[in-house]
Formats: sequence, structure tokens, C-alpha cells
Amino acid sequence: MKSNIYNWFFLILRRDLLMALRRSSTYITPLIFFLIVISFFPIALSPDQDFLRSLAPGVIWIAALLSSLLAIETIFSEDFRDGTLDEFFISNDPSFVLVFAKVLCHWLVTGFPILLASIISSLILYLPISSLLPMICSLILGTFFMSLLGAIGAALSLGKSAILSAIIVLPFSIPTLLMGTAAVASAIDYQDYSGFLLIMGAMLAIGIPGLCLLTVEAILLNYE
Repeated sequence: MKSNIYNWFFLILRRDLLMALRRSSTYITPLIFFLIVISFFPIALSPDQDFLRSLAPGVIWIAALLSSLLAIETIFSEDFRDGTLDEFFISNDPSFVLVFAKVLCHWLVTGFPILLASIISSLILYLPISSLLPMICSLILGTFFMSLLGAIGAALSLGKSAILSAIIVLPFSIPTLLMGTAAVASAIDYQDYSGFLLIMGAMLAIGIPGLCLLTVEAILLNYE
């Protein structure tokens, strides 16, 4: 039974990754948007290193949050339109596995490129090298949590306007934004940032089962 679930999980993940990679806009658009937002701050505000360094945690996290929202509508929309989602729920396979596979695919396609781009942004915003590790760790935890939130938004807005997904997700992203910003800011000031990362890790640990199950229920609302 476990091997069947694992095989089904990797089958869905492989299928969705191949489909996403064939549509270059799925992963290129969030990446370019992230870099554009980051590069505009020195141009619009000031090139002063100390000033940009003080803004860097909030700028990076706001850019990451907005970039991750660009592709959440695609998590379930195509499967919903072509009837594949119906087949998934008719089968006896656990729908939790389906949702988690799609969330992981969304993070690999959007969150991981943003993670790599954040290293470039640290140079643009003059972040000290000592803050790179907490920035990367916080972005791994935070962007994956936002993918989980995005799945709920995508499920609730199936067949509706894409902007509805972002409206649903944004208010619930505020705790992640605050914790991620605080972790990077603490590292810049050479203070202990582990507490913020632990909170983000706890949010993710609770969110993986909890938000995936809520997403399943949100999808089922479209079939009632």
C-alpha cells in the first residue's frame, strides 16, 4: 500500500514538473518579477549602502511573497478544466497525496528559483555574508508555507478570477512575512535569529498536514 502511494506521488510530481517546465512562463515570470522588484528599490529610493541594507529584509520578503502569488492559480486550474481533477477524486487514491505533490511542484517551479535569485538580490541590497544562511533558511520555510496557502487560494477560486487567489492568500501570509523579515533583520544586527526560524518551522510542520487537508475540502466544495 505504501509503495503504491509513493509511486502515485512521484508520478503526479513528475507529470506536473514536466508540464510546468514546458511552459517557461510558469517559472520565468515569478523569477523576473522578483529581480525587477529588487532592482527597482536602489533606483527609486537611494543607492546608499546602509539605507538599502536596512530595507533589504522587508524588500526581499515582499518581493518573494508577491512573486510566489503569480503562479498559484495554475496549481489546479488546468486539471480542473480538462477533467483530470475529477478523475483524481473519483479514484480511491488519497487526495492528500495529490495536493501535497502539487504544492511541492509549485514550490520547485516558483519558490526554488526565487531562492536562487535571493542570493543575487543580497548583492544588490548589500546584505552582509553572515545574513545569507538565515535568509536562505527563512525563504525555504516561508516560500513553501506560502505554496501551501496558495493551494487553498487556488482551490477556492477554481473556475473564477485568478486575482481572487491572491486576495485570499495575502492576509494569511502576513505572519510568514513578519517572521522571515525578522529573521534576516536579526542576522544583519548580529542577533539570535533561531527563534524566528523555529516558529516558521513549526508553522510549516503544522501547515503541511493541516493546509493540505483544508485544500482537499476546498476542492470538494466545487463538486457539491
